[in-house]
Amino acid sequence: MKPRVFLVDDDDSLRRVLTLELSEVGFDVRAFATAEGVVEELRKSPPEALLVDLRLPGMSGMDLLSQVRSVDERAQVVVFTGHGAVPEAVEAMRRGAHDFLTKPVRLDVLEQVLRRAIERRALLEGNERLRRVVEHDGAPGKLLGASPAMERLRGELGRVAQSDSHVLIVGENGTGKELVARELHARSRRAGEPLVVVNCGAIPSTLFESELFGHEKGAFTGADRRRIGLFEAAHGGTLVLDEVGELPKHVQPVLLRALQFGEIRPVGSDRVRKVDVRVLSATHRDLRERIKSGEFREDLFYRIAPLFLEVPALRERREDVPELARSFVARSAARLGRALELDAEALELLRRHDWPGNVRELENAAERLCVMAEGGRIGADTVRRYVLRVTEGATAMPTLNLEELERRAVAEALVRHGGDKRAAAAELGVALKTLYNKLERYGLRS
Repeated sequence: MKPRVFLVDDDDSLRRVLTLELSEVGFDVRAFATAEGVVEELRKSPPEALLVDLRLPGMSGMDLLSQVRSVDERAQVVVFTGHGAVPEAVEAMRRGAHDFLTKPVRLDVLEQVLRRAIERRALLEGNERLRRVVEHDGAPGKLLGASPAMERLRGELGRVAQSDSHVLIVGENGTGKELVARELHARSRRAGEPLVVVNCGAIPSTLFESELFGHEKGAFTGADRRRIGLFEAAHGGTLVLDEVGELPKHVQPVLLRALQFGEIRPVGSDRVRKVDVRVLSATHRDLRERIKSGEFREDLFYRIAPLFLEVPALRERREDVPELARSFVARSAARLGRALELDAEALELLRRHDWPGNVRELENAAERLCVMAEGGRIGADTVRRYVLRVTEGATAMPTLNLEELERRAVAEALVRHGGDKRAAAAELGVALKTLYNKLERYGLRS
């Protein structure tokens, strides 16, 4: 897609020539003879850059610049001036213009300036995107459980939050290590600054350095613009390296330098940049064993782990299972438009289970129970059928896809009640309208 440029100039000949020339070198140009209507169009569909003459009839280019910047602070405005009007151009730069050019200007110079402006806007948008953190269930206060193990973790977390040192968070898969990291950030002095989370196991090895430290335009094939990395995006705040044990060996030395000196060098750059980031690393692996096998640097281990938090497995805090189960069931039931609760025997069965997948497994089980439960209560038989037999392998479920499970539950309820939709809805614990919606969704309406 061609980058969009708004051209605002009252000189009809110049406006027509520039529109044609800029179109030929790859820009999508929208031309205006005055400032009127520019801001309205910008609100509808912001361009990548604006080229504005400072001397306009009616509203001046300077006033237009101020209005544009008030509507879109990322707007990149290049201003045109005549000879002898450089002081005006300096004032425009002070008000937020990206650059200024004096008339007449060569096309190659104009194109270069506009492309730099467009790159800057893309950089700002990328920075904002990386800084934006979605606070879902990882919000502070969501660490559920009152067991001794959880009370100990909360106490340690509170003390560690007062420090600014890097932290290693360890625990089995599914224990909630990222949740602990998010709460640690929320309790720290950096709470008002960016929180950036990256899963080290999800980034291709060849792109890892670029993702962490950014790259310059042309640094490698496909690098068509400068891009900031996760360290710069987290500047002033916290960077969470989830599954840090999966870090590629070739990235470990540069990460070590970033942590040791607070310096990064984007791929393809000859300049070092300073960053202020607290790093919280999380892993389910035994990093000391990976050090012995040569897969993890010992010096990096000591750099990421001056402080240490261990998240307990769910089997080590069984007394928390009922509270967690009730919370997960309430949330899943609300999403399904149902009112459900676990009876005492069902809760006891869940409490006694070992939960090898920890809290994540319990959360998935709660969702499965909500889909498959008949009526408004989840009893022991439902737990045995849809949780314990599945996990113990006594009777393998044909599928764990939740939509498929829901579809089957609806279809079976209709069969049991001979197609009586009102009775099926009552058994499923949903409104008749909700049942009709599900029948439509799964193609079950006759």
